[in-house]
Amino acid sequence: MHNSLFFSIDIGTSSCKTVLMDETGAALGSASREYDTCFEDGDAVSQNAADWWESVCETIRVLTKILPEGAARRIAGIGIDGQSSVMLPVDRDGAPLFQALIWTDHRSRKQAERIDREIGQETLTAINGNKNDASNVAPKIMWFRDTYPGLYKRTYRILSSVGYIVYRLTGKFTHNLSEGGLTQLFDIGRGEWSDELIGGCGLRRDLFPELSPCYAVVGGISAEASAELGLPSGIPVIAGAMDVCACALGTGAVSVNDAFITGGTVTAVGVCTDRPIRNRSLHVYHHIMPGVWCNVAAVDFGGGSFRWFRDRFMAGYTGTNAYDEMNRLAAQSAPGAGGLLFLPSLVGQRCPQWDTEMRGAFVGITARSGKEDFLRAVMEGNAYGVREIVELQEREGARLEKILIAGGISRSDLWLQIFADVLRRRILRVRCREDTAFGNLIAAGYGVGLFDSFEVPLTGREFEPIPGSDAVPPAYERMYACYQGLYPALKDTFHTLTGIASEQ
Repeated sequence: MHNSLFFSIDIGTSSCKTVLMDETGAALGSASREYDTCFEDGDAVSQNAADWWESVCETIRVLTKILPEGAARRIAGIGIDGQSSVMLPVDRDGAPLFQALIWTDHRSRKQAERIDREIGQETLTAINGNKNDASNVAPKIMWFRDTYPGLYKRTYRILSSVGYIVYRLTGKFTHNLSEGGLTQLFDIGRGEWSDELIGGCGLRRDLFPELSPCYAVVGGISAEASAELGLPSGIPVIAGAMDVCACALGTGAVSVNDAFITGGTVTAVGVCTDRPIRNRSLHVYHHIMPGVWCNVAAVDFGGGSFRWFRDRFMAGYTGTNAYDEMNRLAAQSAPGAGGLLFLPSLVGQRCPQWDTEMRGAFVGITARSGKEDFLRAVMEGNAYGVREIVELQEREGARLEKILIAGGISRSDLWLQIFADVLRRRILRVRCREDTAFGNLIAAGYGVGLFDSFEVPLTGREFEPIPGSDAVPPAYERMYACYQGLYPALKDTFHTLTGIASEQ
């Protein structure tokens, strides 16, 4: 398969991004398409799965136009990743019976409370390793069953975002191992569905597809998909993975004690271990490689806060130009942002607070505060949130020997220096810009037999923390101490404000 080509499909929170790569990891082209998200009362957040598929078809058709004549025969495989904690019920023909409830959906709070009462967090931690939360899949299925019993009865399988695209490509119902953990219905140590947890939630065992390693070839492109995509039928498709695992693999985080920070909408922080760390705070799930687990938490709207600021306050700038200007402005503000502190929980926060009603806040605004201070505060607030997670991971026994960083935030030298200074650690920005796509390439290449290892040489730029004798780290230390006190001080206020907002 010399000179092989691969497609990487990413079903993100706001858009589908497809990248065409060669076997060396060089991106030959990329295309993206945004889709709508439906926000309703009661923290209900959903998407139309058909939009995902239309986005896949459109982006692949765009990229096939750049292929030289006959090059389609060199396509060796398709790798897929997607947003996690998605609940999509489908019938026997794979047709969605309801909107896809995505990871920010929390409408199933009552069902999550029932899991606490009838199963208990202690049992869930021992088997699944993850905290019971309405963002996860099990309470969402229970909500669907309780609210729409007729549709639940017609449901043939429950699919993830990745599982749905795999089905549309191959006609096979599958579920990849990496997404098992956040279903809350999965034995994290054995890598199997848990009959005890499924039964405890009162769910049907037959709803859950066969589990497959993330890199396993589950089938080839069907004739129907071939006609829609404009690709030859039979191209191998792998089971795929949740987005954070694909990105971790693409950054080179493959060995025990490797740590990674991935910054898109969510700023995820993970560390690789040879066993799952079972606790009530960190997410834990299988990595793409056998015998390795990812223990992860995230600043749930860390990178998203920067985009939020762009959309609300950077009129006249678009795309890359807006981010360049934002970085330029932020660099004009001194470390500590003039005493301005930002809490980046605009969509609530899972680990470590686990409070869907937690909200964002700027604290310390004065008459001197300018746009540059607000921008730097957004960057620093994200870094403080990451440090809080790193310290939690270490308290739980993880060791972060090497920290790799990728995603949109890694394109900002200023932001990476802030991370290094706040964390007091060396950080390596990996050279590959298409980190998630590269992870999909490695997984697909391994699955089809092109690669015999998941490891790749790491190159990039290192960011060293400024020496402790400098005045900058003490400023961050004092700001971080204030950051840690914000949520306890504002918790009741956040809950009151959420109630007021729900009445309007």
